[in-house]
Amino acid sequence: MEAQDQRNLVIAVVLMVVFLFGYQVFWQAPQEARRRAALAQAAEAAQTLNPAPTAAPTSVAPLILPREQILSQQVASNARVAIEGPAVDGSVLLRGGQIDDLSLKGFYETIRDKDNQNEKGEVKLLSPAGSDRAFYAMMFWSTGQSTTEADDWTQVSAGALTPQSPLKLQLVKGVAKIERTITLDDHYMFGITDTVTNTGPTAITIHPEFYVRQRALEEHIKTPATEQQAHRGMLGMFADNQLNQTVSYGDLQKGKTTDVQATKGWISLTTKYWMAAPIPHQGDPVRMRSGVSTLNNEQTFFAGFVGSDLSIQPGASVSVTNHLFAGAKRVDLLETYQQMKEPNGTTLSFPWLKDAVDWSWLWFITKPFFALLNFFHNTFASFGWNYASFGLAIMALTVCVKLVFFPIQWNMYQSMSKMRKIQPEMEDIRKRFASDKQRQQQEMLKLYQREKANPLAGCLPMLPQVFVFWALYHTLMVTIEMRQAPFFGWVKDMSAPDPTNLFNLFGLLPFDPTQLPLIGGFLHVGVWPLLYGGTMYLLQGLSAPPTDPTQKMIMRLMPAVFLFLFASVAAGLAIYWVWSNLITMCQQYFIMRQNGVDTELDKFLKKRFAKKPAPAE
Repeated sequence: MEAQDQRNLVIAVVLMVVFLFGYQVFWQAPQEARRRAALAQAAEAAQTLNPAPTAAPTSVAPLILPREQILSQQVASNARVAIEGPAVDGSVLLRGGQIDDLSLKGFYETIRDKDNQNEKGEVKLLSPAGSDRAFYAMMFWSTGQSTTEADDWTQVSAGALTPQSPLKLQLVKGVAKIERTITLDDHYMFGITDTVTNTGPTAITIHPEFYVRQRALEEHIKTPATEQQAHRGMLGMFADNQLNQTVSYGDLQKGKTTDVQATKGWISLTTKYWMAAPIPHQGDPVRMRSGVSTLNNEQTFFAGFVGSDLSIQPGASVSVTNHLFAGAKRVDLLETYQQMKEPNGTTLSFPWLKDAVDWSWLWFITKPFFALLNFFHNTFASFGWNYASFGLAIMALTVCVKLVFFPIQWNMYQSMSKMRKIQPEMEDIRKRFASDKQRQQQEMLKLYQREKANPLAGCLPMLPQVFVFWALYHTLMVTIEMRQAPFFGWVKDMSAPDPTNLFNLFGLLPFDPTQLPLIGGFLHVGVWPLLYGGTMYLLQGLSAPPTDPTQKMIMRLMPAVFLFLFASVAAGLAIYWVWSNLITMCQQYFIMRQNGVDTELDKFLKKRFAKKPAPAE
């Protein structure tokens, strides 16, 4: 690059770093402090206006109980029916027919739980209403004046709900007799079939509603750093001309709602890895709805649909079948659900379910990337390398991307080689015509034409690579396969930062520098981030340094700056960056040597290992 271009790049990067630090220190931190202060003042004001009574207090605040306490009480009163599946376990609450207790087998909250195969540490996707992390699904019927939302169902079948034994329930509400059958497959798909019979003398009008509801928590509004690459909140794929509808938790809390007519698709509440999605019978007209409501004095997010009114004549019956996906967003599984068959041969199609994963606006790149990544992952696993199969898949995919771009790299580095060869002449022209910029540019153009060198040829080929590598980065960030996936050595979870840290001597000191206010997030410097900074520094060594001393110093500091900026990224991404830098170094060194250009590395080696002349006698 020209000196001016290098200077502009350095200034841009420095400004970006200053902006990031300034935003966190002078904007984000004060905003958070003001928000917390406002909440504290509001609570104090409420206490002042409504002092606690001295006798027999009656609080309107909801009574939030631990999840296990609620479940044990309801199990003891025979209010629950167990769920026992290969991929999930939990229970169904007979009141309202709620599916509100679901644990995902094989997925754990922490690495320690995973290592110990601790069932209590399994991911709890659904929890009952009234618990601290309430999240539940329920399908009920409404006449406009009354609903079955809080009615008690009676179990008709015997035993637990399993893939081999459907759960049969029954409810009588006025003149409506409702028979419900709940099925479960080997993974995360529930089927709910209701047959409504009119036992009265006149016709009745009734419609189904199906929602997932989730207690609003602060963690929903304040997105964790580990989930910032993926959408969190309402996600819906419905209405032919309104695909991929998204409303974040924050916007839901601010009052943004969804109310769309559709005849196919689904709607959900989702995070990076998990999702609960009511799915109507495809072809039936429904209203897809989402928003926030107040239940038991608690803000509650909801997403679901309202079915059309059904008129049932005396003695007649109607049946409605809907589904619920509640589980991990495994792409291979979501693909099978897009076109599957029931045991009785019935074809079920849940369109666009694969798009529950946040593929970003570069989906046409990220989807093929994930398919290739999953192929390598399965291939290495088939060879028995299960322990690090996903990490090896990342490395294999990086090699493929580098091979695809090798022709572009070749042309780019050839152009860079020509520019380096004519650099002495360029410096001479700058000195000779320092006072005449127009003449300087003219002489530069003549030099470019004579040597057939293009100063932009080394930059333009990088543009498509930027998009490709960003798409690859995004794919690694949102894929559930990287979650708690181990790699060789000390990395037990590639979706979490490197567990080692330079500032506590890699665990020798009982001190966690990441807990320091404001700067703690930049101090998670483990072994893999250090390797990333080192390979970035070596990669710089293959290129000629800037002639300006200040720019030269700043460029040398850039690896350290980026080291701290990206110190807390997932270990899997750090592994990818290190491996990518190593491959790039090999490619760049080979191409430049083929063009007869000595790199900075060559100059260093010659200077370090050159034979000293024999002393004169």
